[in-house]
Amino acid sequence: MKGKALVIVAVSLAVCFMVGSPLCFGAEPIKIAGIFALTGRAAHIGTAQRDAVLIAIDEVNEQGGINGRKLEMVMEDTESTPTKAVMALKKILEAEDVAAIIGPTLTGTAMAMRGFIEQEGIPAFMHSGGDVILKAPLKKDDPTSLPKWTFKSPYKAADAMGKICEHMSKHGISKIGFLYSNEGFGKDGLKNVKVQAPKYGVEVVAEEAFEPKDVDMTAQLTRMNAKGVDGIIAWTVGPAMGIIPKNVKQLGIKAPLFECHGAGDPIFWTVAGEAGEGVMMPSTKIVVADQLPDSDPQKKKIQAYVKAYREKFNREPGTMVAYGADAAYIVVDAIKKVGADRAKIRDAIENTQGYLGISGIYNITPEDHNGLSMKDIVMIKATKGGWELMD
Repeated sequence: MKGKALVIVAVSLAVCFMVGSPLCFGAEPIKIAGIFALTGRAAHIGTAQRDAVLIAIDEVNEQGGINGRKLEMVMEDTESTPTKAVMALKKILEAEDVAAIIGPTLTGTAMAMRGFIEQEGIPAFMHSGGDVILKAPLKKDDPTSLPKWTFKSPYKAADAMGKICEHMSKHGISKIGFLYSNEGFGKDGLKNVKVQAPKYGVEVVAEEAFEPKDVDMTAQLTRMNAKGVDGIIAWTVGPAMGIIPKNVKQLGIKAPLFECHGAGDPIFWTVAGEAGEGVMMPSTKIVVADQLPDSDPQKKKIQAYVKAYREKFNREPGTMVAYGADAAYIVVDAIKKVGADRAKIRDAIENTQGYLGISGIYNITPEDHNGLSMKDIVMIKATKGGWELMD
């Protein structure tokens, strides 16, 4: 009997070594901080991104973890505000030894966290849309003090804006109004439209801002329409994505409406209703996966991910899910390559080349901590409760 017991133990240990099970080794998990907007105006984005990250972490753990260590996400809620975001970050850093950070959701919260992340020296792959998180110097008097530890998975806002302006140029839209939320993401969009529009022969003839909590933009849209615009760009996330199309329809404005690269999400239809019909926007391919040509190298991967997401959460993924998924998979791949050392993870992320993601093909460099380009973006139109792939 003793001999049989020893054989069983030996076989069990061998299986543990082969599958790398943390249950066999009792190894400490590798902890990743997940900091998302789980409540507040951006909760629909933050929860979708959280779920996308959970899929990636669950996949690794189901396969036995990384070198015998499971992944564990330590989660905090920014409540969609910069102050709460900083509090969430500090809480995690004081209580947990995390190898990397995934999130946060909004540009304003990212900017609030950025300095602490750089000071701590911990890689953070953010889901925030604004380019300012990568481009703004950390020190106002030193333009070279750009972030070393911060990355972002959504397209560059400049490229998303360029995609809209390129489409406008092709379709004879030349005088536009720009309506934006008066916070980090919206202000970043205003800077970008002033740079991108002239490249495509598009002129911004009206600028109007609104506060993130505003529930009616008819005054701004009325002033804009009076200037004879033949196109409108609304740059915002949250409930305003749906309020603006309703206001446009209410006022009878004929100029086509375009929204930002975060609007391609099921919540858009929830808040816009039938007024959302015909609104156009730049997007990841995740919402039009089945409409992609078979020659598209991302098609099969996106379709497989959409299937997994539907099965796990029983709902449709939006474009924000793609951003969450890519941030998670790139961080996980880095940990697989170099282990839980923060500096090595940062370096591995920065050397990500040719990564076939859900949002596009990432080529990250020391000069570009995003790695996507305008060619990764598609234009879509809100149609019959879903999305139509455009040019």
